[in-house]
Amino acid sequence: MIAMMTLPSDLTNDQLRTLVIKLQRENTRLAELLAQARQARFGRKAENFSPAQLSLLDEDSETDISALEAELEKTLPAAPLATVNKPKRQALAAHLPREEIRLEPESANCPQCGDPLRFLRDEINETLDYIPAQFIVRKTVRPQYSCPCCQTVHSAELPAQVIDKGQAAPGLLAHITINKCVDHLPLYRQSQIFARDGITLPISTLSDWMGKVGVALKPLVERLHALLCEQKVLHADETPLTLLAGKKGTTQRGYLWAYASPAAAEQRMVMFDCQPGRNGGYAQTFLTGFTGTLVVDDYAGYKSLFASGAIKEAGCLAHVRRKFFEQYKVNHHPLAKRVLDGIRELYKLERLIKTRTTQNRQRWRNRYAKPHLATLHALLLAQQHQVPGNSGIHKAILHALKRWPALLCYLDDGAIPIDNNHIENCIRPVALGRKNWLFAGSLLAGQRMAGIMSLLQTAKLNGIEPFTWLSFVLTHIPTWKNSQLDELLPFAKNTFA
Repeated sequence: MIAMMTLPSDLTNDQLRTLVIKLQRENTRLAELLAQARQARFGRKAENFSPAQLSLLDEDSETDISALEAELEKTLPAAPLATVNKPKRQALAAHLPREEIRLEPESANCPQCGDPLRFLRDEINETLDYIPAQFIVRKTVRPQYSCPCCQTVHSAELPAQVIDKGQAAPGLLAHITINKCVDHLPLYRQSQIFARDGITLPISTLSDWMGKVGVALKPLVERLHALLCEQKVLHADETPLTLLAGKKGTTQRGYLWAYASPAAAEQRMVMFDCQPGRNGGYAQTFLTGFTGTLVVDDYAGYKSLFASGAIKEAGCLAHVRRKFFEQYKVNHHPLAKRVLDGIRELYKLERLIKTRTTQNRQRWRNRYAKPHLATLHALLLAQQHQVPGNSGIHKAILHALKRWPALLCYLDDGAIPIDNNHIENCIRPVALGRKNWLFAGSLLAGQRMAGIMSLLQTAKLNGIEPFTWLSFVLTHIPTWKNSQLDELLPFAKNTFA
């Protein structure tokens, strides 16, 4: 509880009036700032913010609101603040260990009458605390025994390790890898954090360990690649990634290509491929052996994949929608509004049939989405010559009509998604991570990182905690049979659940 403001008793009336005016002005200023903070937190946000950016905005907005409310209460304690709907406090996770602290009254007798107190019930208050990560040294002792007869020495064999005779146990290797590839913490920062606990791990040592982890996981990366190319439907997209060039201190523009099975697929998987350019030949090489439907945007680099007919192209309705949304946002164009309303109905249907079988989804799409798309197509054809040829709305119409055959592809198969948003969501953590590690030290380093991230992101897609999976794999893979590699992949939950 905040204490009420106490005023000196010797203030004159003029001084009191001056103080009141000052407090009123301060209260008005804080109230305006609080209103702005609430608008930033709870108001409508522009579509061009990424979820990662919105998350950062929300964090700062929540902090601003809390601080401003506290300042207002200090300025005018008696004035009630407008309440804001805040998230309901959730119960602390049941699986966490509990440390009980029992606080007994100072006396077993009533402080008012002196009679003995009688136990009524326990009032329980739980708080969530944190204990910093703990390093432990696993000391393996192998007694040696000699044979007097044959003059030989015998002892148990050391278990096979990812780093033979190395100091890093699987848990530490998994921790370092997760920090870098999931939480985007560069190795030099990890080295500084470890140093605070008195653990000296130079960057060169951490880099060496990361290289060993990459080599150990390579068979799983290759197996994941093979299984990915066996899928019937895939997403594809790419994002820039800066690479250090051969000349010291210079960089070049590389690309991280991403491929994923649909979000509703039985085996959810995603793979990244680091390449020095955006030429479509990289995608063609990576997808060697794939024969199915590929969901892509309108980037020309994918066109060569569809030339032979072995791979079918599916379009992304979200890309089409964005172009009309931009026009509506700029000038509230009525045609853009009509198109957006039509597309909204298609997405409503997708939400309705999301959990149904692929056969049922296809039937619903043909019954409801197909005629809806036909109406939308007729509208675009009729309007393309009614709007100025150099206008933004005309360009949006032409883009939609150009992509129309690919946009209709999802009607033919319930397994094909309506847009390419899933792969964009898979890429987003990488886009966030590159802001921390800035660039890949080489093409080889980028490809190794891409392989590790493929496995860890696949684990997350399948609801598997990455550290649990990776520590298990690094413990067992040195002696695991190649014929049973599939049992170590992140969607083989029974192996390490």
